Amino acid sequence: MKSETFIVLATFNGSGFLVEQLESLSLQTETRWRLLIRDDCSSDNSLEIINDYRAKEDRIISSDETTESCGSALANFSGLLSMALEQGADYIFCCDQDDVWEPGKLELMLARLRELEGEARVPSLVHHDLAVVDESLDPIADSFAEMMQLHPADEKNPQRLISRNEVTGCAMACNRALLEIALPISEDAVMHDWWLALCAGYFGRLAFMPEKLVKYRQHSDNTIGAKSFWHGLNPFTNWIAGWRRGDEEFISTVKQARAFKEAMADRLQKDSEAYATLEQYSGMIAATRRQRLKALRQFGLWRSHWLLNVVLVMRMLLLPRQDEL
Repeated sequence: MKSETFIVLATFNGSGFLVEQLESLSLQTETRWRLLIRDDCSSDNSLEIINDYRAKEDRIISSDETTESCGSALANFSGLLSMALEQGADYIFCCDQDDVWEPGKLELMLARLRELEGEARVPSLVHHDLAVVDESLDPIADSFAEMMQLHPADEKNPQRLISRNEVTGCAMACNRALLEIALPISEDAVMHDWWLALCAGYFGRLAFMPEKLVKYRQHSDNTIGAKSFWHGLNPFTNWIAGWRRGDEEFISTVKQARAFKEAMADRLQKDSEAYATLEQYSGMIAATRRQRLKALRQFGLWRSHWLLNVVLVMRMLLLPRQDEL
């Protein structure tokens, strides 16, 4: 049976690197795909580049010219994923405008994704490691996972995904069954990749591939990017601002957990440990210091490195309680 593979690409002022990314897509060993692009009101010549490629490449099926900005990468990708689902996508890959794909990325990931979902088409997501490079594609780090002290694995404990994301959007692919669960993505999601990872962990299958199938380009305009695990300890950084930013990031994960719990209320197994963890984490801001520390110990919310755990305990002790988020 013929299946439809879609690549969704969100662009915004990406003309400096967009051509290299589009060229890397054209060099894929798997050639049966469609590229769905939406430009978010770029002020550079991104749209001109897209239209030039669209004129010579019939696999580019859409390039919407919008007059109103989506406002964020999350909103742009959420819209693209919905469009892909509406247009019959069976397998969906997320693509960033500034990276470069290895030629075998689509072929290898599709094989793993089909193996993972099985004949039953279980909701599934696969993701892989990345090679971190600079603007000129010169190496920064051989492994993004090692650089960030991540320990991704084939997920068996979905509650591990609540407090820290290990799925990078440009390294991810999922099947239609997962999108049917995940969409619409809540506005309180931190990012689309994290929301999809939660859906795969709780309701399907999530697997990690160690291959580095994307050159993950770092430059001054990265929306998120890759900062070394030790970046926060740099004595020349503003630690106070960094701590406040960490508080905001933690609060955003709590909001996401609460939104996920509400959106998936009919699907969640209320008697499971994974649900109990989600319930507990959703109330962490209003909890006492003692309740927060108990939740960390009871539900295995510890991070992958002792230093991260020290920071997490300090944050739980110092963050003021709030009745409302």
